[in-house]
Amino acid sequence: MTNHGFALRAFAMLLTLAASALPAAATATPSPAAAHGAAWNPAIGEWLPDPEIGFEAWRKKQAMVIRGYDYFVCGSTAKPALPTHDFNYAGSVCAPLKRGTAFVYGTAEPIKGNVVYDRTRGIVLFDKGCCAWRGFALTANVAPPPKPVSDADLSGVHTMRGVALGMTQKQLAHIYGAAAPHQAQGQPGLTTISYTTMRGGPNDATADPCGQIQSFTFKADTLVSIELLSGC
Repeated sequence: MTNHGFALRAFAMLLTLAASALPAAATATPSPAAAHGAAWNPAIGEWLPDPEIGFEAWRKKQAMVIRGYDYFVCGSTAKPALPTHDFNYAGSVCAPLKRGTAFVYGTAEPIKGNVVYDRTRGIVLFDKGCCAWRGFALTANVAPPPKPVSDADLSGVHTMRGVALGMTQKQLAHIYGAAAPHQAQGQPGLTTISYTTMRGGPNDATADPCGQIQSFTFKADTLVSIELLSGC
């Protein structure tokens, strides 16, 4: 074969290989970092406390059923314009959180949220969720974040019903009603008291399909975490 013929054959083979690679390139899934940009932050996701302990309390029927929803008050006395069953209800009037740092982590179903940290007091306020749930939490005694996030004074944050960090179990019971405490999931030395607007458990035919779960975690009878979780 002449050099000219060899060159033509080699060129044809290159075109065939390039064409066969086009479908794969066209359907390739972008990496999480490429898909979510600067918000992609697994380190923040791992640093944040878990705001899903309420689901476990509901599944085990450890949460006392109540009628009222609750939401975070962050300085302003405005009331949520959203209906109570909206997953964002609990943090919808909290301005610091709305100005917080957005983050995304996870793979199969990416979890998205916003976070603000009070560096002076070691308090974090955040929301995160995916699909049919979203949790809002205010937690004390949290080490500084692994990456910079928005800073704010969170000392005055409380719930609409008057629950604030530093309260005792007796003070919580005066507001919410007496309920049996249970071991905080995956947190030795901490005790949680949970309430829910959902009647029944996950296997009950007449259970409410959606609602809010309010969980309050104590360390040595001092409230260190408030979680307001909505889901279906």
